[in-house]
Amino acid sequence: MNIMKPYDRNKIHFALILCCAVVQLAIAQSGVSRIIPIEETKKLKAIRNEIGSIKNLDTLYKDRKHKNGLPYHFYIPKHLKAGVKYPMVIFLHGYTDLTIDTHKGFPKGVWSLPKIQKEHPHILFVPRNRKKQDNWSSDEYRTMTIDALDDLVAELNGDSKTPNVDVDQLYLTGFSRGGQGTWNFIRTFPNKFAAAAPLSGFSHGPQNAEEAKSIKHIPIWIFNGDGDRGVKGSRISFKALKEAGATNIRYHEYKAQGHVIDDFAYFTDGFMDWMFTQKRKK
Repeated sequence: MNIMKPYDRNKIHFALILCCAVVQLAIAQSGVSRIIPIEETKKLKAIRNEIGSIKNLDTLYKDRKHKNGLPYHFYIPKHLKAGVKYPMVIFLHGYTDLTIDTHKGFPKGVWSLPKIQKEHPHILFVPRNRKKQDNWSSDEYRTMTIDALDDLVAELNGDSKTPNVDVDQLYLTGFSRGGQGTWNFIRTFPNKFAAAAPLSGFSHGPQNAEEAKSIKHIPIWIFNGDGDRGVKGSRISFKALKEAGATNIRYHEYKAQGHVIDDFAYFTDGFMDWMFTQKRKK
């Protein structure tokens, strides 16, 4: 198998600072702070340690078909079988993730956890912005991302010695800038994805029923904290989708939480089971 060559970069690691009793994460963007009990802090630390021990998570690749090809990570668990089709999760990172190791970072690495992979085996694709000015609000950057995704899927599916991708089970999710990107992608490519889950996606979703018509067939689970400044946009998009006739749409709003919800949202009861049962509607 001749997957794209690794993309050279400096690996930047970050540390989780733990307090004895609680950790306070200040959400400057929303003005709301999240207080994490020590029990949850220990759980997060254990998950981070588990993610950090997983091999082959930090290699960065580059799509070679474009002059300034898109850098990305992808992860195929060893237990996946060659020639068998599996779902693919596409995770879009946030703005601050440009300065850290996005793939092993929490919660991006959540998708590679053995427990998650055992219950819902899948391949992971994590596209990266090349610089801070890049984002998925740009038509050009969205096209580059889809091209890189399609190239990778074609290469995997053309090789009988590797696990394959079920193109009817492409699941799109992202946090903050990535939440915006999730909305932007499904509105630009409404027939591409089986389900979508935007986290703290500001106001990039549909603002009325007319705008929502083109994506009402897509299963969508929206997440937001009630103290996030962008929460109004999520509420409006949920209402717009319901008014447009969407039948598989969910909205989870966390009380007393700000912008940063990506360290626990994916563990919301029923979310993983819901997402991995979705199939693309043709």
